[in-house]
Amino acid sequence: MNLNELGFLWFLHSSSNMVNIFLGNLMETAEDTDLKDVLTEIKTLSSFQEQEALQFLADNGLNVTPFFSANDLHSPSEKLFSDQLMIEILKHITSNGLGVLSFQYTDLTIPKVKNFFKEILNKLIQIDISILNLLEHKGLLQNRSFSYTNAEDRENKLFKVASTQQRPLNAVELASMFGSFQCNNVGVALCTAFSDVAKDEDTKSFLQDGIKLSYHQVDVLSEIYRENGVPTTTGLEAHVQKVNKSPFSDKLMANLIMFLNPIAIGNLQTAVVSSYKKSHVKALKELIDQVEGYSEKGFKLLVRKDWFNEPPVTNRSIDS
Repeated sequence: MNLNELGFLWFLHSSSNMVNIFLGNLMETAEDTDLKDVLTEIKTLSSFQEQEALQFLADNGLNVTPFFSANDLHSPSEKLFSDQLMIEILKHITSNGLGVLSFQYTDLTIPKVKNFFKEILNKLIQIDISILNLLEHKGLLQNRSFSYTNAEDRENKLFKVASTQQRPLNAVELASMFGSFQCNNVGVALCTAFSDVAKDEDTKSFLQDGIKLSYHQVDVLSEIYRENGVPTTTGLEAHVQKVNKSPFSDKLMANLIMFLNPIAIGNLQTAVVSSYKKSHVKALKELIDQVEGYSEKGFKLLVRKDWFNEPPVTNRSIDS
């Protein structure tokens, strides 16, 4: 099997396996019938992804044991998230899943695997639209109105390049930040929920650090939006509910947060390459550094606890 297919199929199986366990709690505790329908769609697709990826890998000599199991779903009936928060989490996961799968699809070279990813993408697009319709139907879509004007004419400017830095942010720069903003908005809620129920003190400390980091990043991005006249909505953590027992294992919760960290970095990098205003790029790079530092802490935690699901490595001998 080619490197790209091996790496992307392994990642698809691993992430689908983790998300499937997480969905077990959401399906058990969701109350809204429309939300239940969407959850059924997502669970069906995610299970299909996990099983088909597993079969592709097995057919090519790589036998993978699922890293997460029903043992990581401790109390399926404990409702940790309100229905509204569930919808926001699902929108975040599916939207970013589309981004990851689209990126991987372009680098696949085996037609059978490429067609498999195409099938997944088409189904995920429909699910993403279903979630968007659900948000709209429930009145949960964020108002992101933007009063704009055409960019300044610099034809007669003496310092044309300098003038590009003395301006508000443009529509592309502001739009490219949204993924980062929403990622941290959901991140605050997830870290808040998980830190409330985590049993292991190291894991709890890691999640509490995640709350602080996400709050800070939301504040920075919200301020940028406010300075440029764009309204923002925060506070998803208010939809975390008190429970008697943890629905999930600490292993699953820590891995879910670590799964979202590369997405957070990718979203910020997209915002960086979309901007040509130096002060804005500098502020975004500082946020990237912060997430990278947090990811390093999380990586060390997973390794120390034997919770790190490591992908296959080359069988070549490499000097240390």
